[in-house]
Amino acid sequence: MRCGDRSFFVGTDDILESIAESCADDSFVEPIEDPDARGSTFEGDKVNWWSDSSYVVMVATSRILFMDGNQWNQEHGAGVIASMRAGNVFEIPAGRVYRITANDVKESKRLAKKCELEEQLGLERPWDSEDIGQYYAQLLDGNHRAAAAMILGEDSIPVYVSENYRDNIRKKDWL
Repeated sequence: MRCGDRSFFVGTDDILESIAESCADDSFVEPIEDPDARGSTFEGDKVNWWSDSSYVVMVATSRILFMDGNQWNQEHGAGVIASMRAGNVFEIPAGRVYRITANDVKESKRLAKKCELEEQLGLERPWDSEDIGQYYAQLLDGNHRAAAAMILGEDSIPVYVSENYRDNIRKKDWL
């Protein structure tokens, strides 16, 4: 991730740094073989994505929260980076997607003043008024793919929205 685009979430920048410094292992890298078959492609600045769902929304990479307890394989992540650089297409990550509210901003600032922001919300810094109405995603699948895209400098990535979270998305924001 570029400076100034650092993650809101605790530990994310450390994970990205460790993946970026690893040797690539592409043993289990699985790009989409035929992206034209039964799905849609989404072109990013650095990464091309694929999905067979219409429940997709863009989320800023600074607001991507990796799955709690995800087992990281830094060499696999580095292999995904190499494959993305080669122009391969990857399935989009999936997650719980939330829209940030004014109450979220207020609460994060309150917790920051009490030095409880990291402990209570897992945030490095509080949300601010510019974040109101924006989305953040708690990934359930695709952590390594999202991390690779972040390292490559994507500003945002498409995320498949889990069924119970689709009401959080404004109709105009579906891709």
